[in-house]
Amino acid sequence: MYAPNVAYVNYQNISDNVAQICAVIKKPVMAVVKADAYGHGLIKSSHAALLGGAKWLGVALLSEAFEIRKAGIAAPVLAWLTPPGADFEGAIKNDIDLSISSMQQLQEIYAASLRIGLIARVHLKVDTGMSRAGALDEFPEIVSELNRLTAANEIELVGTWSHLACADEPAHPLNAEQIKRFNSALEYMNDEGLNPGIRHLANSSAIIGLPDATFDLVRAGLLIYGLSPTNVPPRNISLKPAMELRARLLLVKNIPPGATVGYGATVKVEQETKIGIVAFGYADGLPRSTDGTAYFLHNNLPAHLIGRVSMDQCAIDLGIDSIAKAGDEVVIFGVKPLANELAKAAGTISYEIVSGIGSRTPRISLNSASEV
Repeated sequence: MYAPNVAYVNYQNISDNVAQICAVIKKPVMAVVKADAYGHGLIKSSHAALLGGAKWLGVALLSEAFEIRKAGIAAPVLAWLTPPGADFEGAIKNDIDLSISSMQQLQEIYAASLRIGLIARVHLKVDTGMSRAGALDEFPEIVSELNRLTAANEIELVGTWSHLACADEPAHPLNAEQIKRFNSALEYMNDEGLNPGIRHLANSSAIIGLPDATFDLVRAGLLIYGLSPTNVPPRNISLKPAMELRARLLLVKNIPPGATVGYGATVKVEQETKIGIVAFGYADGLPRSTDGTAYFLHNNLPAHLIGRVSMDQCAIDLGIDSIAKAGDEVVIFGVKPLANELAKAAGTISYEIVSGIGSRTPRISLNSASEV
């Protein structure tokens, strides 16, 4: 089936990126594969990350964890977004680790374990300054209850964790404060006689810039897909972007001086030029906010976005001397331009770019099954 745009995914690059992180950080790595592995494909990315040396997988939703188990992947999996009434019994039966942020969650998970006669594996999340999930005022009560349950061998506390709000800005004062609060929480648990288990705080940004946050395990998300979460490329890790998004020019035409381009007529060309129409718009993952600093590559030459992004298409300025023709391929992002560059032109982050590529864009593996 013909598709006007395609995302090519190199899963060997994911393996290589994980291997580099493992070698540099020298701590076990949890590969974060939530949101369909940031748009790269959940199962193939999970296999690739594990082949690269990851010891854990991390997901947001239980449905993602169940999909991993259904694929026959037996590696430890942590799921951290579970609403009241979630299928905790299914999670426990499938050896899925569950995050706890409240007494209600702990009680529901424990009750589910009693119903099926199996011990639940949990990670206690501490709110150290993000103000999302994580125990805060209930923390002492949860520690007390976990102490009772673990002593009775009725629940297994696998780890204790938190999440950094400003790790992409290493000098931000909240980073040091969150590390301090996390250490205080761990000290409190130890003082109460509760072993916190595996301590994990560092995300991709912290892996790069906050060595004091690495503790026992690091959670690598964007890094494993070959993209830096900061404006500064990481030292000692040569990232290989895993996704290249390509599209074909649907139409190439000359437009005269004074012609306007796109909705709102926001661009009026001063001289004759040649534009290319690309079937890739905001419904496909190109933010409407993307401005003319964004460029695609045609024959390894940059062609800048011109006019507003529409739902299904956008236009690029090829230049009057271009030899482009309909059917030619353009690179939207990959090794060049990086998804980070496109994100900057859209006023967003590369996380949103790669994870937002829509279902109309097929993913094609550049590796055979035996390679990943």
